[in-house]
Amino acid sequence: MNGWRRVERRADAHLLHSYTHKRYYFSEMKPWQRYSHIPHQSAFNEKDVFQYYMGKYQQDSGDRVWTLPETYRLEDEGERAAFVRRLEDGGGMDTPWVLKKPRVNQGRGITMLGPRSPELAHAVRNATEEMAAAPRTAPKYIVQRYVCRELTIRRRKFDFRVFWMVASLDPLVVLYHDGYVRIGNSDYDESDFSSTTAHLTTHTGLASEGKGSWADLEAVLAEYHADNRDSNPILGRVADPMVHVRNQVKQALGQLAAAFREPTFNTASLPFAENGFGIYGADFILDQDLDAWFIEPQGGCGLDEDWQFRIDMHNSIFGSMGNVVEEVVDRQERGLTLDHLESLGAYEVVYNDGWMYKYQGYERSQNKKGCELSGRSADNGETKPKESGDGEATGEAAK
Repeated sequence: MNGWRRVERRADAHLLHSYTHKRYYFSEMKPWQRYSHIPHQSAFNEKDVFQYYMGKYQQDSGDRVWTLPETYRLEDEGERAAFVRRLEDGGGMDTPWVLKKPRVNQGRGITMLGPRSPELAHAVRNATEEMAAAPRTAPKYIVQRYVCRELTIRRRKFDFRVFWMVASLDPLVVLYHDGYVRIGNSDYDESDFSSTTAHLTTHTGLASEGKGSWADLEAVLAEYHADNRDSNPILGRVADPMVHVRNQVKQALGQLAAAFREPTFNTASLPFAENGFGIYGADFILDQDLDAWFIEPQGGCGLDEDWQFRIDMHNSIFGSMGNVVEEVVDRQERGLTLDHLESLGAYEVVYNDGWMYKYQGYERSQNKKGCELSGRSADNGETKPKESGDGEATGEAAK
């Protein structure tokens, strides 16, 4: 970071950074110090809380959050009843679902509920009984509709993680940064839900997951788009697949900032420091229409440096981090606004004091196809399009 030097005493540091969240730092900070965590950041990292505030934002603002899968919080009586109606009268038994424990990560606490399976039929009863038996300690389950027709890389599931930075809490400024790809290690088959592990991308225990750079993802999308845009009218309306995907993600992160502005992104919980910042992650998957789905934000974003592209990515993320924090402090000391920050590097602004990035003209199709159950689409029997990787390699990095 330009012009920065490391000091030994925390009391002398202008910028404090740690991978883990050390809450006691806040009570010892001076007004001019900045620490790379926010007191209540765990809220958006808990799946049930994340769904609650994103849903509340959508209801209160009228701004459609396209990237959220259909979700029900089984702890909530109204949402639990709505899910039962969805199963009994809304075709929900013919759809795969994912049951999640909301406060664990790395693939733990996830159960696939296949269409018309006993697990799906009894999911509400079993979860309700578990929560009633131990109301203070039992998981507050959520259930999400499975994202059908996922885009794959050489028939393997993948997701991608992007990074976002809260550059300032007062006013709230949130930035976006490209990330990387994580590739599963088993063939993807959405007609078989007998194994939860087979439907996970990471932490499966089967083998090491693959990794890919953002450039690898761009190549995958370009190949897939070129092969399928003539047969899929939705893809035919997409000019640049990478820009299309990135714009959806940027809008979703802007909506996240708006949704958590009051409960998390504020200075009320900072006892002494005048402002704060933080760097976080967010995980998405894509379907065959190149629609992005927001799986979850991450309060802790893994920083392994097992590939050179990750080292380069981290240099970009953290090199610009210090410069942005420095510019924010300097501008606020001089009474200037935080509009048009000049030290962003590879970051882009997605939220600034009420302004939010919008993907203009984007609306998600209301006639999306269902899962390919037993080799045929659940709704109209159409076959799968050609997937990326049927021909030449796409740049997947195998660990």
